[in-house]
Amino acid sequence: AIPRSSPTQNALLQNTIIDHHHTQIHKDQNMRVSATTSSSSSNMAARVACASVLLLSGTSTSSSSSMMASAFMIQTPKPTRVSPSSSTNQATLVADDMGMITSRSRTLNTPWTRTTPQHRHQEQEQLGEQPRRRRLPLAEEPLPDRRYWRRGTSSAHPNGQRITTELYNAIVTRSHPEEAQEDLGFGQYLECDWRDAWKSYESPADNPTLIDEATGFAEYTCDVEGQLPDDLEGVLYRNGPGKFGVGDERVQHVLDADGLVLRMEFPKKKGPFSRRKVKFTSRFVETEALKEEREADKILFRSAFGTGPAAFFDKDAKKGVNAEPQQRSWISKIFGNAFNMDIKNPANTQVVSHGGKLLALFEAGLPHAMDPTSLKTLGEETLGGTVHSGFPIKFGIDWLDDLTKGVFGGAAHTAHPASCPKTGNLVGWHYTNVLKDNSLELTFTEWAGESFAPIESGTYRVPDMAVPPHDMAMSDNFIMLKFNALKADQQNELLFGLKSPGESITMDGHAPATAWFFPRPTSEHQFEPFSVEVPPCFSVHFANSYEDPETGNFVTFFTGWPPSDRTDLLGAWSGYCPKFGDVPPTYLWRLEVDTKAKKTVSVEIAPGSENVCMELPAVHPNFATSKAENVFSLAGNVAGESTAPTGYTRLQVESGSKRTIPVGEKNEEVDAYWFGSRYFTDEPIIVPKKGGDPNDERDAYLLGMVKDAAKGKSFLSIFDLQNDLSHGPVCKVWTKSSIPHGLHGSFAESDSCTSIFT
Repeated sequence: AIPRSSPTQNALLQNTIIDHHHTQIHKDQNMRVSATTSSSSSNMAARVACASVLLLSGTSTSSSSSMMASAFMIQTPKPTRVSPSSSTNQATLVADDMGMITSRSRTLNTPWTRTTPQHRHQEQEQLGEQPRRRRLPLAEEPLPDRRYWRRGTSSAHPNGQRITTELYNAIVTRSHPEEAQEDLGFGQYLECDWRDAWKSYESPADNPTLIDEATGFAEYTCDVEGQLPDDLEGVLYRNGPGKFGVGDERVQHVLDADGLVLRMEFPKKKGPFSRRKVKFTSRFVETEALKEEREADKILFRSAFGTGPAAFFDKDAKKGVNAEPQQRSWISKIFGNAFNMDIKNPANTQVVSHGGKLLALFEAGLPHAMDPTSLKTLGEETLGGTVHSGFPIKFGIDWLDDLTKGVFGGAAHTAHPASCPKTGNLVGWHYTNVLKDNSLELTFTEWAGESFAPIESGTYRVPDMAVPPHDMAMSDNFIMLKFNALKADQQNELLFGLKSPGESITMDGHAPATAWFFPRPTSEHQFEPFSVEVPPCFSVHFANSYEDPETGNFVTFFTGWPPSDRTDLLGAWSGYCPKFGDVPPTYLWRLEVDTKAKKTVSVEIAPGSENVCMELPAVHPNFATSKAENVFSLAGNVAGESTAPTGYTRLQVESGSKRTIPVGEKNEEVDAYWFGSRYFTDEPIIVPKKGGDPNDERDAYLLGMVKDAAKGKSFLSIFDLQNDLSHGPVCKVWTKSSIPHGLHGSFAESDSCTSIFT
């Protein structure tokens, strides 16, 4: 008989594995468990048998009332039950014949609870056996919170679905279910794994000193699985939320987390027989706000999407940076945030290298410069004096703007500049809100590739548009900003601290959008900006844009949502992690505008992409302002539902078919690769091969970070685009820890070169 286990015992036993195929479980009225295990001594493989033990916690809380499974290598036909009284981080525990659990390095005074050592010796003597040790494999990390052991949420199943037997076994055995490519692509994933992808960046249990807790600094050589391509040379940068709280308090929205920048260097091959080593470096973007909060050990600043300081009397906020964020009362929000309009810039969205500078970007503040090699933060960057610090607000009254200059009148730079493949210029824009007429003052600038010197700029005023767009579309002569149907109409709630800037924005999912066209600063074709009404659809990120050589029309491809009943902007991303049950399916759209007649020609799902739920589109960088046949993206499925990303797709947007596929049915024409239900993919970056054909959009590699939830590690997947994606990656570059789910990145030939990105 096994007594009721303590929470400590549960924590240890939760780290073990179950094989119910070899165990029969019975629970009697006294909450006692018996297990029988059979093994065959005639077969060598049968010498290792698995035993399962079902322990029911004696506590009253639902979180502690969970099944705990244990399995261990047994070399005798008689099972032995284990109920340790304390936990350990040792990778392998050994139960010796004196009733002690030992590791290679030390002995833990943890008694067994089934029998005494004398009883075990008597039983072994009766069987004619010699006393022997039994090894108990114990994982380093605890199993995920059992409350989230279910298939993840989706637009079709907003509350998730019950877990399958295969996925259940995969969790408890820390493995991957057997899945064929033809069976994937429907969007299956585990909710517990998706939450694990949004944990704060920290050292793994098996290497507790790998990552500096304060700065996020880590530096090491990566393990390479497969053959690293010889014609892949340069530096990969990647940015995204990485530090999800401070002082044991988690941010309220994942996009409020401090930025984490990664660097992976692919050196030149020194000789025909030399072996290249990939060097990994990471750091948090150490903004002044991050350093102040780190020093105070608590949240001090309001953030763009919901995070803010707690009231002095609110003592319930600190649950841990990897715990569900505590929802604040309205009175706590007012006392903690009212009239505080100093919004934190976490610098967590994009990272680009240009003209010898490395910039971490966020769309509601100034860029932050970082050292391209060490990733040390150098401070806010004014981009050659084109942007200035201060609140990005003007009153629209000259004398008042002059009086308040330095405090107000600053600018916020976009997180999505564009790189022109024909000139090598970086093209970006910054904005300031003008209160007098509820307008946006926009300034577009082009910077030279070698010196980062400003070449040309143009400033314009857009009336009745208080909310700037997230991304831009650019061709040889045009810059297009597509304004979604958003309104900043809850300013009282914002002022009194009840809502963040993002929460105070409302959207109308059935209202038309507005596309504004501006001339590129360096274009010979200058014109007065104009706007075009676009049928209802919500745009997020743009792929390539071009001026059609036959019609002269402006054509662009973007990811976005169809018309919907949504009224909030990014509410689905609030809480611990994004909830796909609240996100409309994200498709690739094709927009065509007649710039001469100033009217929309068409907006539709891009050819060949029906039912492909995808995001973060990318093309070969040489085709960013040209017609491209292939658009690559991460994808959740090809069945028309909104789910977490588990693979990559290649969409043939110029030659693909136009057809309607019922939601739930796979689009079998799409070239895709699915890693599996327990993997998550990040943004793909397309890198031309060294010495390759610049006019061949498939003479390149696709690079994408992937989280392996079963291993608790991440790797960079490398696809050779001369092959179909369905062939799988040619190489995996493994990191030594789990990397939080990222946003955007870029690739440069060296630290001083201009990076490529889309």
